[in-house]
Amino acid sequence: MKRFIPLAAAFLSASAPAAAADFYQGKTLGIVVNFTAGGPTDLEARLVARHINRHIAGAPQTVVRNMAGAGGSIAANWLGEIAPPDGLNLGYFTGTAAKAAAGDSSMRIDATKLAFVAGGPGVSVAYIRTDVPPGMKTPADIMKASGFWAGGLSADSDKDIRQRMQLDLLGLNYKYITGYPGSAEARLALQRNELQMYPESMPTYRATIEEGLVKAGEAIPLWHDPIDDGETFTASPDAEGIPAQTFTDFLISQKGALPRSALFDAFRLVNSVGTVFLRVIVMPPGTPKEAVGAVKAALAAMVKDQAYRDDALKTMKFVPNFVVDDKTERLFRAKLSPEPSVKAFILDYIEKGKALNGKK
Repeated sequence: MKRFIPLAAAFLSASAPAAAADFYQGKTLGIVVNFTAGGPTDLEARLVARHINRHIAGAPQTVVRNMAGAGGSIAANWLGEIAPPDGLNLGYFTGTAAKAAAGDSSMRIDATKLAFVAGGPGVSVAYIRTDVPPGMKTPADIMKASGFWAGGLSADSDKDIRQRMQLDLLGLNYKYITGYPGSAEARLALQRNELQMYPESMPTYRATIEEGLVKAGEAIPLWHDPIDDGETFTASPDAEGIPAQTFTDFLISQKGALPRSALFDAFRLVNSVGTVFLRVIVMPPGTPKEAVGAVKAALAAMVKDQAYRDDALKTMKFVPNFVVDDKTERLFRAKLSPEPSVKAFILDYIEKGKALNGKK
């Protein structure tokens, strides 16, 4: 079964403008990652760095720099405020779109001013221990559960917010504990039964949860995040074969229809920026159009490059995809400028999450 199929999207032509050859000849393209070395964002950025220069006219050298801190905001602020707009700085960021949409105070910049290059879509899979009373054999069994612990990394992370909103939209009685340093620590806590439910990114779910806990009968998948392009909810091709629905389909199956509520409006925003824009690739404001266009075209060509795909499957068991079309860029700017009432709801929801953390 072929699991890793690129999302359907209208890509730019892979032919970079002739001017780009002179622009990048003999230069170095710096790829800035907003989290520490060794994490999923860093691994993906280094994968891109190994392959993208073959597709940029002028074949610049590439170097990856990690600029972690403030949940990823330090690098975003640097790119938007300090980095020169010379076409030689490329941000490979996680969480930036979600923080910008929610009006996170650590983001000083107006992220809509960044030069948009691509969105890197991705979804998470929520899973739960099978021994949660009265026993989890199918996803629908969670509707009978009560008082289980849902775990996370930070009350203001889009993955935590999305998980809480999903559980609240289903009307479930649960407890929330967050603050785990990383997914590895959260998984260990779940294995120790210190928490019972956790959302995992697709690459890790496939490689670790599906092959480990699910195969051993210790956990089952509940749902996976839907991709929301601003018009419809669809299942990510990367979720093919997982015996669970998208969350929105599961919600309809349990409640009869999608709700009309402030909570659902906020969920839709958080879900969109956290899935369509799980990763964002951006350049400083004012970067020359020829540079932006060259990198867009290079990414579009790279995702079709068999050497890139083979390297990705070997190193991560997952092929990162990038969407560079105009529709996605418009969606990026629209989602980062939500209605004030939706933004206020999300900020209040985050504060409530902080208050809930660890309470029995």
